Amino acid sequence: MSNMNKTIDVIMPNYNKSKFISEAIDSVINQSYKNWKLYIIDDNSKDSSKKILKKYIKNKKIKILFLKKNSGPGYCRNLGLNKSNSRLVAFLDSDDYWKKNKLASQIKFMQKNK
Repeated sequence: MSNMNKTIDVIMPNYNKSKFISEAIDSVINQSYKNWKLYIIDDNSKDSSKKILKKYIKNKKIKILFLKKNSGPGYCRNLGLNKSNSRLVAFLDSDDYWKKNKLASQIKFMQKNK
């Protein structure tokens, strides 16, 4: 199977980034490469992040985990890796965003360079 048909699991830790998280999530949703699954791990945010994240719960391509205690971004990334079923993984911080062709470019690069 070529990489162009494989699912990329995107792992996004979040802690108190309500100001940015919608733009980060939307940048994944709007990717030109559509075969992805997004794992968001909320690290017990105290701001309005949880309220914002709940707007995305019905999206079948997005899995949101709410931690009961703050454990740090490394823990969140590792938890996301443990939940992932894909050989292809990308990380996105919740206060960042991707350009529309980021995943497609990444796949193309991996195919070219094996």
